[in-house]
This record gives sequence, structure tokens and C-alpha cells, in this order.
Amino acid sequence: MNRLTASVSAAAVATGASLALLAPAAVGAAAPNALEQVRAVHLGPNGPWFRLEDDPGNVNIPPGTEEVSPFADPVRFNGSLHLAIGPGQKSQAAHPFPQLVPLSTIASSELSYDTYVKSTRPPGAIGVGPNLQLPLRCQGVFTTLSFRPEDNTDAQGRPGVVRDTWQHFTSSASSPWRTSQAVATFPAQSDNPLSDYVAACDAPGDGVFGVIANVGRLGDVDDTLDTYVDNLTVNGTVYDFGADGLATGRITLRDTTPGGDCRACRSAGVDDGSAAGTGTVTFTDPANGPEYHAVGVRLVFSDGRALDPRDLKVTANGKSVKLTAGPGRTLVGVVDPVPSVNLVPNGTFSTPISISSKRGQHSTREKNGDSLTLQAELLARGYDPLQRTGVTADTTLHPR
Repeated sequence: MNRLTASVSAAAVATGASLALLAPAAVGAAAPNALEQVRAVHLGPNGPWFRLEDDPGNVNIPPGTEEVSPFADPVRFNGSLHLAIGPGQKSQAAHPFPQLVPLSTIASSELSYDTYVKSTRPPGAIGVGPNLQLPLRCQGVFTTLSFRPEDNTDAQGRPGVVRDTWQHFTSSASSPWRTSQAVATFPAQSDNPLSDYVAACDAPGDGVFGVIANVGRLGDVDDTLDTYVDNLTVNGTVYDFGADGLATGRITLRDTTPGGDCRACRSAGVDDGSAAGTGTVTFTDPANGPEYHAVGVRLVFSDGRALDPRDLKVTANGKSVKLTAGPGRTLVGVVDPVPSVNLVPNGTFSTPISISSKRGQHSTREKNGDSLTLQAELLARGYDPLQRTGVTADTTLHPR
């Protein structure tokens, strides 16, 4: 156990200021968790998150990469914690609690996190990932319990580490955790169910000092590991690492209806005839924004009635977009660029679109079915390809 871990409790009073905001519970939670946003300014010698090298006692341990990264996570798509190591290095970020928390309390609430292990050349360590750690005192002895992805199954039922994809891991009472030191009846470096530790670590003064995301030294001193971590959920709080900025969207359309004017363009197909428009959906990422991977666009059309896909034709990047019935009497289409495209900080992602409409041929006429609304949403790779990011742009196409 290094001294940074041991010093978590000592730093707790100085770094106890709360950044918590109420937020929906993470995956699988039974009750709302608090959301604590962790930005670059919060990781360093002043806390409330500390790197390996922020403890002078670790002067002989070479630190790896420990930074808040723009690499988009799979939940809020706003960035993540980057932990990477080269040969002989160690990388971690530690957060102290204001006071000791009983392990039973930790175990009774959601205990989870998201991980991403990046392929590298040369391939580096195989089958291992970043650990979720709990530094604690058990029967008066200091140790660290480590949840290791390689020993567990993710939320999608995949055992161990799957490279180049986000995985969500949730600890249960039966999940194996490794103890760094011999405590109670557990040998050092042994794996035991969390419930066994809960039962054993109940002496006066026992408890958890904080939470750590860790990439430790590997068995082969020449191995490397490049990982991302986010949405650490422990003791009722979700720790959300992210960039300061977010992407924004914009839709621009112009009239291409023969003999039409701008009003006809805005109508995009009133019931008494046809109309056409072309334009662009553009998402712009600021210099301090996230890095979105394998992006696409979700197009949602609505006009207050049940639209029929035969009455609306849409193309994107010169190719027809398949429209299907969506919620709330909408039509939904997805644009998936080939080859894949990333939206990076200080960059843009644009999709040319065209719309032609003869509404009313197959749809049921309704009094409020006059305007056509288009919402475009940025999609990106998360747990799955083309997940919704919440970055949207809207336009309403009014009748003549």
C-alpha cells in the first residue's frame, strides 16, 4: 500500500467541500445518487482528487498518465479519467471521504464504474483493466480492496475485459475483491466476496477512507496499459469526470422547391402540393469540449399527427435515409457515416441533408398537423455504437 492511499483519510478534512448535484441514478440503482462533477482543476495536489505523485511518499514510484480527458464516456459523453502506464509505472486518482464510512454502508449502495481499455501497439498487457479500489481499515489493519474487471462480468454479460469498448461493471455481494494485505482471516492478495469483508471488517474504528481508480504495476515490467474510467459510483455519489465544454448543434435549410420561395421551403411540403429543401446539420465542438467517437446523426420528424414514411423522403450524404415510426407519432432516421468519423475538440461534424414531402397522401389529416419539426441529435459510440448523446438541434418548418 502506498502512502497516497494511506493519506486519504488525513486529507479528508481539507478537501471535504461538496460539489454534489442531484442527478438521476446510474445504471441499476434503486435510488437517486448525487452527481459530483470532476474537472481538470479538481485533480492535483489541491484535490479533491489526488494523483499518485501528489504524495511525496511516492517519489520512488514513476507515475503514468493521470488526467481528466476529453475522451467521451458512455453516459454523459462529456469526457473521462485517463489512466495509462508505461513500463514500471503506476497510475491512479484517489478521493478521500470527509470521514470513515462503514464498509457495510458502502456495500449496501450502488458500487459501479465504467471502463475502457484501449488497444495499443505493441499490444501491452492483455486481459487486465483499471481497478476500482476501497482503502479501508479492517480489524485495525490498513488494506486496499480492489475490484478487478478481469475477475468479473460486465452489465452486458461479457466476462473480463473487452478492448476498445466501454464496459459497465457493478459489484454485488458475491463479487470477488482482492485484498492487498492480510486482514482478519483473509491472506494477502486473496480474492473474496465483498460480503465476507463486510462481515469481518466491523471492529470499532473500521471503515472506508475513500475511493481510488487505479492502474497498478503489471506482472511484466515491460507491459503497458492505456485505459479510461468514469462514473465511479460509491456511497451514493457518482463521480463524473469530464471536459468543461460541450458540443452544440445547428440546422440550416434552404428552399429548392421549383418556383417556390422561402415560405415554401419552410413548409417542407404542405398538404396542397409538394416542397423540397436542402441544408446541413452541423455539430461544433469547442476547444475545451469532449472527443466523440464514431459519430452519427439521429433525425426525428414530427408534425402533430401520425406521419407516414411514404409521404417524406430524406437523404443524407447523398444517400436515402430509412424512416421508421418513432415514439409520439414521429418518424426517425439514423445517419451512420462510412467510414467512421470522430468529432474532436475545436472541430465540426456536418451532414448534408435533403427533404422532400407530399404530406397528406397517406397520413390522416388533423387540424394541428400543419408544421413539420425536425430535431437532429448527435450520436456517438458509448456502450454500443451510435448512442444518443443529448446534443441536439431543432428547427420548425412552418406552412405557407
